[in-house]
Amino acid sequence: MRILVAAHNYPRFAGDPAGAYVRKLALGFARRGHQVAVVVPHAPGAAEREAEQGVAVERFRYAPERFERIGYRGDARVGRLLLAPAVLALPPYLWGFRRAIRRLAGEFRPDVAHAHWWFPAGWLASGAGVPLVVTSHGSDARLLERGGILRRVGRRVAARAARWTAASRFLARDIERQLALGEGAVAVTPMPVDLDLFAAGRATPKADPPRILFAGNLVPSKGVDVLIRAVATLRDRGIACELRILGSGPAREALQRDITALGLEGLATISPFLPQSRMPAEYGAATVTVLTSRGQAEGLGLVLVEALLAGSAVVGTPAGGIPEVVEDGVTGLLTPDGEPQALADRLARLLQDADYRNRLTEQGAARVSATYALDSAVDRFLSLFDAAVHRPSRH
Repeated sequence: MRILVAAHNYPRFAGDPAGAYVRKLALGFARRGHQVAVVVPHAPGAAEREAEQGVAVERFRYAPERFERIGYRGDARVGRLLLAPAVLALPPYLWGFRRAIRRLAGEFRPDVAHAHWWFPAGWLASGAGVPLVVTSHGSDARLLERGGILRRVGRRVAARAARWTAASRFLARDIERQLALGEGAVAVTPMPVDLDLFAAGRATPKADPPRILFAGNLVPSKGVDVLIRAVATLRDRGIACELRILGSGPAREALQRDITALGLEGLATISPFLPQSRMPAEYGAATVTVLTSRGQAEGLGLVLVEALLAGSAVVGTPAGGIPEVVEDGVTGLLTPDGEPQALADRLARLLQDADYRNRLTEQGAARVSATYALDSAVDRFLSLFDAAVHRPSRH
């Protein structure tokens, strides 16, 4: 098949974690002998065109380079407000994205288009005259909660798409509910993880004192403030540990103030994102990796999958799709969101009981290895693509 992939997030440089699973899938399709073209937004310092292992990547331009920050981890936001340059860049961004998809649809003549996130890629690709498969990852499902015009646009995309998929069962059922689709209309397609890459983290010695790790965007919905308070509680209980926070985002300054106010300097640090090639060692050095997301703001939590593969125990909240990775007391521990004392209790259990911790970690690693293998993900999508080509609509 000739497969056109459209997304607003894709690695900008070697080791960039942004949209890494989009790249993995594209390369997986190419390795099976399919022709793959990828269209994504340009970003500062990224190549406009490149080819990697049979995948042709085009990054469309839409503004002067320093303003090309829409997508890519929300760089265009300060708190809840879009930066003025990003507001001005939004119309040309959407127009440029649409034009690039239409042009490639004409030049590349794909058999199927695969849009990651229903908005903007799914919406912009839905009128390209190509059988469309849409995959939701989480943030786009949250857009549907706003109702109004966004939900109407989402329903229009659903009507035009041959297939709609989601990265977790939680997301699939949520999208079906919000778009009034029938049960089972949205297929569950877990995103692939490089099993060998992250399993190599098991060779990394554990940090001393025991390290608690968070890796992700620093936004209020991630609940990192709760994690910081839990670590302060552990210190007050005399439990030796350190906290390493990897990420960037609008909440960074507030989190640093929390660390200072609680007297955790030297025990808690915040550092920028690292290339994906360095993350296995980070997970491997951690005794526990934590994802403390609030509400339903987490589509799945691939960080926890990667951590388990690398030999780190995991703690998560019941937010969104996290329980699909963390079965409480079997593959990790769940803790109520927003409750630092409860989180401290779970962390203390894992830090102090090595046998229990190791058992949960091994059980978790075995489960995610079976679920998130690249070959399994590629098989699922190729089957969906074939169905989309031969049965263009489910309606």
